[in-house]
Amino acid sequence: MRRKSKKYLKYFLIILLLAIIAAAIVIGVNFKKKNIKVEATTTSAAETSVNESTTTSTTKKINEEFYSSSLEDIANYSFVSPKGWLLTEFKKGIRTVLENTSSSGSENIIVSVEKSDELIEIKSENEIPEKYISGLKDIKTKVDLTPEDITISEIQAKIYGYEYSLMLEKEGQKAVDLISYIKNDGCLYIIKYLGINIDTSTALSNFKSFLKDFSLKSTEKSVKTPKKQNSVNILILGDDSAFDRPGGRVNGRTDIIIIFHLNLESGEGTIVTIPRDTWVSIPGHGDGKINGAHAFGGNELTVQTIELLSGLKIDNYIITDFDGFKPLIDLLGGVTIEVKENLSDSFSGCYLTAGVHHLNGEEALALSRNRHRNGEPGQQGGAFAREREAAKIILALYNQQTTFERFIKMPVFINYMMNYVWTDFTFKDVIRFLPSFGKINTQNIKITSIPSWPEMVGSASAVVYDKEATKELFEEIKNQ
Repeated sequence: MRRKSKKYLKYFLIILLLAIIAAAIVIGVNFKKKNIKVEATTTSAAETSVNESTTTSTTKKINEEFYSSSLEDIANYSFVSPKGWLLTEFKKGIRTVLENTSSSGSENIIVSVEKSDELIEIKSENEIPEKYISGLKDIKTKVDLTPEDITISEIQAKIYGYEYSLMLEKEGQKAVDLISYIKNDGCLYIIKYLGINIDTSTALSNFKSFLKDFSLKSTEKSVKTPKKQNSVNILILGDDSAFDRPGGRVNGRTDIIIIFHLNLESGEGTIVTIPRDTWVSIPGHGDGKINGAHAFGGNELTVQTIELLSGLKIDNYIITDFDGFKPLIDLLGGVTIEVKENLSDSFSGCYLTAGVHHLNGEEALALSRNRHRNGEPGQQGGAFAREREAAKIILALYNQQTTFERFIKMPVFINYMMNYVWTDFTFKDVIRFLPSFGKINTQNIKITSIPSWPEMVGSASAVVYDKEATKELFEEIKNQ
């Protein structure tokens, strides 16, 4: 009996041991499965996180209208261009122009960066509002707008502006001119808005929206691709007509013929004077004196003749006559110019000693018409000297307005000048050229003439020119 009990105990212990082993195996397997499941869940979650991150990264919306300047020694700025507006950049963003081409009207926003220590014409940025409106009191259609507060890149600023009637295109169209600015790290960031046929409240709303996105803190690279400017050729004509002389802008003879070539990116340029008696081919009229082109076919034929002579594409023309020239000079407060020889001419009425003179409209007209003279040292005399003097007067007039004033108020100023000149300039042309015209240093403008000399052509007293040397001159200008 005892032996049988021992036998049962032995079997019981063996079964118990097997049960413990089996339980251990089951527990171990289940634990392993659990770990695998946890690891799988963790891995899946991690992968999901990575995938979500990648998806977020790859689907992050890129604003194609975002622009950032790439200036090297000045704090860069950025903005979001209104959708669909064209962007033109000058010198890595020292100036930028935005143009709205989709609306029934026309809108432009211009950004210009100025180093404060280089703005010698103003002692403080607080003078900007006064400079903005000074000299415009004679513009009767101008209505000043109430200044408004705004924050630009966390800097408190104001919006100033006025509206006026446009003369450059269809008379009676309304133009809106707005300006704001901020100062940062020794630089002025000047932002200007110009609109045609845009309601003033809409103009202000659009301008404010742009200013709110303007930033000096962004480190992102520019996305919007800007256009680059190249050059422009402007034909300047002085007509020999007046209220008591026949012709005028329609078919008078052009005593002054000047080509002004300007590189819009560099601000460098060349003024080429063309003697009025230069013997050239006039399309549809054979050979003759170049000033006859205007008498035969007005501005259009004159442009064709100049293009044929120079090989340049003339972008725009400006013409004035005696009646326009005198009041224009007086409007600008006269002109200061250096005369380098004594002049005494009863024909033109010019009587001046060598030296610096401030001339009124009557005196400036007499100087620009005086061809009975020897000429400056190293330059031709007679009519050649007269044409060079006219070019000097143009530069002197331009130089009387500081570069800063030209930039902030040139559109309205040019608009007012339409009382005294005729042109095919549109308001869009003015905006296109404004960033460069407002920055021109007259020291970078060279005055020259086509290589020419007086000579009889048949029975005509004319001026002939060196065709090969003239071709080289204009080729050099093209590449400027």
